[in-house]
Amino acid sequence: MKIRREELIFLFVLSICFLGLSFAYQLATPLGEAPDELSHFRVITYLVRRRSWPVIQGPDTNVPHESTQFPLYYVLSAIATGWIPLDDQIVHEEPNPHHIGAPAPPPEAWANRNFIVHDPQEIRNWRGEFLAFRIARLISSLAGVMAILLVYRLIRRVLPGRRGTAMMAAAMMAFHPRWIALASSVSNDALAVAGSALALNAMVDYALRPSWRQAGWVGLALGVALLAKASNIGLIPLWILGWMVSAHAQRPWRVRGAELALSLLGVILLSGGWLGRNFFLYRDPFAFRAHMAVIHWVRPEPPAWSDWIAIFLRARETAFLSFGATEGIIAERWIYGIWDLFLLLTGAQVFRQGWRLRARGQLNRLQGFLLLIHVLWLGVAILEFVAWNVRVEAPLGRLLFIALPAFWLIVVWAWEGPPPVAWEKSVGRAWLIYTTLLSVLGFSRYLWPAFHQPLRAMNEVPADLQRLDWVFEDLEGPPGEPLVRLIGIQATPRRLMPGQAVRLTACWELLRPAHRNYSFTYQIWSGPDPTRGERLGQVDSYPGMGSWPMRSWPPGSVICETYRIPLSPPGDMPTILSLLVGVYDRSHPDLPQLPRRSGDGWIPFAKIPLRSAWPEDSSWEARFEPGILLLAHRFQVFDQGILVSLTWKATASPPPGLHVFLHLLDSEGRWVAGGDGPPRGGAYPTGWWEAGEIIEEQRWIDLKQPIPPGTYRVHVGWYDLGTGERLPAFDATGKPAPGFSVPLGELQIPPAP
Repeated sequence: MKIRREELIFLFVLSICFLGLSFAYQLATPLGEAPDELSHFRVITYLVRRRSWPVIQGPDTNVPHESTQFPLYYVLSAIATGWIPLDDQIVHEEPNPHHIGAPAPPPEAWANRNFIVHDPQEIRNWRGEFLAFRIARLISSLAGVMAILLVYRLIRRVLPGRRGTAMMAAAMMAFHPRWIALASSVSNDALAVAGSALALNAMVDYALRPSWRQAGWVGLALGVALLAKASNIGLIPLWILGWMVSAHAQRPWRVRGAELALSLLGVILLSGGWLGRNFFLYRDPFAFRAHMAVIHWVRPEPPAWSDWIAIFLRARETAFLSFGATEGIIAERWIYGIWDLFLLLTGAQVFRQGWRLRARGQLNRLQGFLLLIHVLWLGVAILEFVAWNVRVEAPLGRLLFIALPAFWLIVVWAWEGPPPVAWEKSVGRAWLIYTTLLSVLGFSRYLWPAFHQPLRAMNEVPADLQRLDWVFEDLEGPPGEPLVRLIGIQATPRRLMPGQAVRLTACWELLRPAHRNYSFTYQIWSGPDPTRGERLGQVDSYPGMGSWPMRSWPPGSVICETYRIPLSPPGDMPTILSLLVGVYDRSHPDLPQLPRRSGDGWIPFAKIPLRSAWPEDSSWEARFEPGILLLAHRFQVFDQGILVSLTWKATASPPPGLHVFLHLLDSEGRWVAGGDGPPRGGAYPTGWWEAGEIIEEQRWIDLKQPIPPGTYRVHVGWYDLGTGERLPAFDATGKPAPGFSVPLGELQIPPAP
């Protein structure tokens, strides 16, 4: 297979671009924030420090759970980092108590996605374990380059003469966002994919030109693939199947059998020792049972049939674009819709292309056999994924990546011909442009904002912020020492529907160095007073959405953080919403709050109006100016008092501070009892009313002292609490009500039992 000079230049530039993106992803992702990265790294440091392999000795073992992995990646990383004094700078694994692992797109994906607490300056630390961590990541990136180059070679061998197609496949793999992230982490997955690509190349070489030498290379390649990761074991039965139906079946069986034996001997020589060691230690050559004993995400029972839809939907999401320790940093939903469309169109095109080539007699037996081998390998990877998810909650698309070389071969065969059709080739090129853009956005839009919130100066605080200037005092040091100041907030929208989320921006200034990592709490309550309301939503976090622990926050700088806070529907509507803000010590079991030097600690900021079925032209019983109608009322008499149900409608925005009065009068017009107060007990003051709103409330007239039985009248009205003046009132005919007090009707108080 000859490679032209322009192809070498293309592959060199492609490799540099891939390494550049990989390095950017590495810088953006704090150490330990890729899936299982800390456990993979602890296996490497164990090897370097103890010169032996960690052994799992039961569910309470203190060795990393990735100790059951096959050794190739860890040995290579240990050799590359063995010269580093690992005790110089240690990667501390302090968990982030506010970590959010559930998948979400921006801006939710930017809050508390760090699994552990990081010093924001660690990006500049290149000593000790920090340097070893970055070198281990670099080995993954180099394995990623190897896999890309092997994919190029694979397509050249399976589709001879299709140089452009091979370069297209290599580029598609290089600019696949999740593949870049995977090859930028401390993990054996990138090397496993490279091992898979190496084995597929060797198997194709044998199929094209079988020989003793090629059979030996197959054995060595399979051994390397297996040492990279146990999931590559499926390549061995695939190789045997391919050997059995080889296009060169006319060769003597004795020779072919010897070649098969030679290849299997190569596998045994490379990986047999490790399989035997696992069997000796765990009575399991793949250490599968030992691994299951130490992980905590084992399923209590197999998933139901309906669960598999969610499993595969999550897998297709994490196979394309996802970041973070739990792969919870995802893109907007429409991005995955385009991925779904591409997969569906590719599947249809595979069948269309196969049918077309067969009808034209352009698909020879050997090429069809090679394509079938790769389709089968993709199917084996899916079966392994299903088998794993029967036992473990791991719907992760990267588990399918061992078949990534086969996948891109199938994709370019479907879209790049032969025979070449312009619109078909444009699909592949459009997809490459799409994923290249997403690969760049993966760094700038998703990874960097999730882990690196900027510091600001006071003159950079948003001008439309609602200023509060609440100061919180430190729990340590002299009493009354100010620590942090809440400059202000911005909460939107002002009017919400039940179940809608609040977008909250809060800006803080650190006044002096902090000796503890205090947490912020943002709580949304119904009503104007959280002590009497219902909590509807809450977000707790270290400063900077988790990226600036307070011990690392430079005094005098400002952090502005934005959260999306989902709300549960309130039990009673309409209501205003109040934001309660506090600072507390999450490390203490009592969660002590920092004293507040100034400010109330909560502030009303929004409302949830009532959705009413009252018609626009409904009749009314009374009118109060300005802008209030009484639509209906109802009495319920009890021994202890009278429950009055009132339905109001705002025809304009009434002034704030209005109160309702209810008077119970006897037959002579004398006042007997009353029930004054703000509408809905203060949960929905008139300052929040808008034209067209319906407000329903229940008011209580307390009969503390027994009153004589008889006929009584109930009157209602409004007054300004500040001035005591009543609002002008009119009855249903439009006549002014005497004393601005509207009679609601008569009721009977029965004799006491």
